This record gives sequence, structure tokens and C-alpha cells, in this order.
Amino acid sequence: MSRIIAMLARQPRFAPLLPRGAAEASERLLHQVGLLRPWMLQILGAPWYGRLVSALERHTFPGMCLEIGLRKRFMDDETRAALADGTRQVLVVGAGLDTLCWRLAPEFPEVTFVEVDHPATQAMKREALGGMGPLPSNLHLAEADLSRVPLDEVLSRLPVWRMEAPSVVIIEAVLMYLDPASVSALLKALHRSTGPGSQLLLTCVRNDEHGRLRAGPVTRWVTETGLRRAGEPLLWDIREGELAFFMERHGFRLDESPERVDLHRRYLVPAGLLEEPVEGVEFPAVAKRC
Repeated sequence: MSRIIAMLARQPRFAPLLPRGAAEASERLLHQVGLLRPWMLQILGAPWYGRLVSALERHTFPGMCLEIGLRKRFMDDETRAALADGTRQVLVVGAGLDTLCWRLAPEFPEVTFVEVDHPATQAMKREALGGMGPLPSNLHLAEADLSRVPLDEVLSRLPVWRMEAPSVVIIEAVLMYLDPASVSALLKALHRSTGPGSQLLLTCVRNDEHGRLRAGPVTRWVTETGLRRAGEPLLWDIREGELAFFMERHGFRLDESPERVDLHRRYLVPAGLLEEPVEGVEFPAVAKRC
């Protein structure tokens, strides 16, 4: 996803839609871990590359890359809004190479930022960030295999985390790789680990009225067969109309306001980009802990 941010940042129409500083931070981090070279940036910014991506998207998910960029903006905007309202804890589950906490920690020194990820991923990120300077003192990278250790147990070991405090929790592009039992266990652990009024920002895979992934034949092969062969099969999805009940069962109240969660309405319409498609495998959602 970080390479997609770098590509969008080189397109004048889309660059203003990205979170402030996200492209620069992503490129620095990718370069530090060896996943981005100067020649790659030249390709990402080439007009022919943008046309190629658009052509591929027309046969799969139109506007998929833009949707990923807008999701990052959505997570950034929602987190900032919660911090402006007084929230003082941010947790990102399965952050990978996402830069939100790293970018916001120096800007909000009074806020505790925590990332929980697999030990191998976290070790790579810790080394890369350390190579670019000292970590902000309010940024904490916790290593844990959540398939073996419950999230609330991981957080209980962190002296800086207050289990009863209102928090912002981000789970982006993670739930689709968990089986249904693990999704439920994670949400229950989050309910135990955060205070009333906490905001949960998540993404979910869409399916249709028949319970199948909302995609054409080519996209279904890419997302189902292709990911399975890559060792990352899709294990959990849900219909948008059923998400509210599912979240309520786990102690969260879903906010389905279109002006808040509809990326096209929230970002593209005000930017005058009404004709731009934005459709991806996942859709964003916001829920509040009861």
C-alpha cells in the first residue's frame, strides 16, 4: 500500500487528497527497508505507468488504488478528530509499514501511540525507523503474534496503556485474513482493553447478497485464488448491511452516516472529482465502544 501512496502523490489530481506528509514518510520508510529505489519512483511517476494501472483496474476494481489512498486519508482524519476531542491513546493493530503513528507522535506529544504487530514485521520496522533517528518517546512498538497471545494480554503488559481510557483503534486490511472466530476474539479483546466512547476504525471485505465477494470473474480469481496461492487467503467478509448487528454483538455501535464513511461523498465530491471511480475490496467503517 505504501507504494500506491507514492504513486498517487505523483498525480496532481490525487496528491491533495492524501494525508499530510504521508507520501514523504512512506517513501522514507520504504527506502530505509530497501523496498523502494530511486528508479522505482521514476516509474511510479511516469504517465504510462498511471495509464497501465488504470487499464488494469477497469477489469478488476475501478479506482482501487485511489480507494486505498482515500482510506489512509480517512484513518488520518478520523484519528485527528478524536484527538481534537480529547482522546489520548491511539492503537494500530497490524500496522505493517503504515506511518500514521510515526507521523502523528511528534505532533501530539501528550498522546500515547501504540502499534502491535508480528515480531518479524515489528523488528524490521523498528530497525528502519531507528535508522532515521530516535523514535518519539510516545511511540511504542509492541511485538506479538496475536494468533497465540490475546491482544488484551499484550496491552496489559504495556505500562503506558490505560485499559479504561477512551482510545482510537485502527484495524486496516487485517480482518479479512482472520477466521471468523479470531475476528470475534479480537473485537472482544478490544472491548476489554479500551474505555467507553473509544473509536474503532476498521476495514471489512464486501460480499454480495449471495455471500460472495463483490467482484467480477477476473477480480474474484485475483483476490481469492491468487491470495490463497500467495499464502494469504481471504477468511472473513461481511455484507455491509449486516455489519451493524455484528458489531453490536461485540459491544460496538456502528456509525453508518454516508457523509462520514462514503469515501466518494466525503472526499471526491468536494474535490470536484465526481466522475472518479473508487471501489476496492474493502470498505471503511467507524464504530464506538459502548
